[in-house]
Amino acid sequence: MKKLIMVLMLVVAMVFVTACRDNDDNGNGGTTPTVPTEEGGAADPAPPVAGNDNEPAEDARISGLHQPRDLGGAVITGAMWWQGGIVNAMPEAYYDEPDPATADNYHTARLIWDNARRVEREFNVQFDNHVFGGAMYVIPTLTTSVMAGDPLAEVVFMEPWMMLSAIQGDLIVPVSQINLPGSDLLGPQIYTETRAAMGGDIWAFWHGGAHTGGAALGINMDIINAIGAPNPQDLYNQGLWTWDAMLDIMRTATRDTTGDGNIDQWGIAGQPGTILRNFIGSNDGMLATDDLYFAFDHPNTLEALEFMETILVEGLWYTDPTDSPAPWDWGRNFFAFDLGITAFFEAAQWAINERSPLTFEFAIVPIPTGPSNYTGSTWLAGWRQGYTIPFGSDWDPADVLMIIEELMAWPGDEPDLLDHGALNSARGTFLTEQCVVNMLLVSGQMRTDMGYNVPEYPWQLDRFIGDFLSQYRTPAQAVEAHRGPLQEMLDNFR
Repeated sequence: MKKLIMVLMLVVAMVFVTACRDNDDNGNGGTTPTVPTEEGGAADPAPPVAGNDNEPAEDARISGLHQPRDLGGAVITGAMWWQGGIVNAMPEAYYDEPDPATADNYHTARLIWDNARRVEREFNVQFDNHVFGGAMYVIPTLTTSVMAGDPLAEVVFMEPWMMLSAIQGDLIVPVSQINLPGSDLLGPQIYTETRAAMGGDIWAFWHGGAHTGGAALGINMDIINAIGAPNPQDLYNQGLWTWDAMLDIMRTATRDTTGDGNIDQWGIAGQPGTILRNFIGSNDGMLATDDLYFAFDHPNTLEALEFMETILVEGLWYTDPTDSPAPWDWGRNFFAFDLGITAFFEAAQWAINERSPLTFEFAIVPIPTGPSNYTGSTWLAGWRQGYTIPFGSDWDPADVLMIIEELMAWPGDEPDLLDHGALNSARGTFLTEQCVVNMLLVSGQMRTDMGYNVPEYPWQLDRFIGDFLSQYRTPAQAVEAHRGPLQEMLDNFR
């Protein structure tokens, strides 16, 4: 209402000024009024006063972050590695016009869509997209196109391991070296955030706001209640959520529930290499140093290896008892939570949505912190996925960044709206507000590890899992056995 009143007052004032100015039939000295919209932008200018053909055009007003200018209808292409992914990765450009009857949040969707059309109009640009057809095609295809002097896209959405390869191959622009006055990314980061930084440069970025992409720990509450174990959420809220507390529950949960002498319920399910990786993060350990030296011999990492060995040797991790363990079989291991026979499981929001509705009551908590944790980190990963700008495009990188920032600035003077998408998404997945809060918290509890950015290096955690399952090597022995091959992988990127 306040905005509407201000608009009406401004219109009245303009009418008054027009009526009181010199009555010149040629319109000399007159201006073409522009009426702000409710979004704080500028609507199309009013028709020019008759006889004003020779009047110099007034500079366009800024209705986003940057001064509008005509880019001649140039096409900016965004690239992604799976069909439909570009819409998720860059919705500001590729949303369809929202329908109030079907949109989850019509107000937000409308703001995003209208802003994209504003950007097209005020900067005279068009948007297109390219799909690589698979993650493994991104770097080879991009390399070929950049070397040919014709990159296939102006913006490429990348995973961390792609980014490091792209940096080493001189495929992407160090964004922090772009000269863009008034940049949000290179300034206050109200609408954008850094996703990859190395050597003092920003290499990738994405929209700001809350995210729900972290690694949490799922809880099968039916099992917790059946075994009479303390509720992990209560332990977390009381500051008592530790590795030891989790281990006690896993041991209690792993049992024969039918009396036939066979274990049919377990402590935890998931991809074991990923579980280990996140235990390393929750104990402030590391896979590699920032300058890419092997770091599994770090004391905190060794503690995590020993903890994972205990889980595997005691049979607390679920694997199909009718088949040999397959630590490399991600699909078989990761989605085992759907069986409903483990107290804990890897919890990713997208996976829960894919298997929804689950057959059991579930909750989530952060992964418990280890005995040597000092930062509050609860999981480990590398850089986060984000936008990169390839070398060699006909576009000036400053113009690419400018347009992307304009798209991301859709909330205008209400940047808190950036959080609403993640909040509403989490509420559509999780059963309680406590779980929603936990998921948002987890996203900010990541420990960054450079080793995770090296292609295939994180997969080598399966080497340790294999050693522990077979009891072929102790954690200390496994560290020394795998030191040489893993350092060779790191050396390729040093």
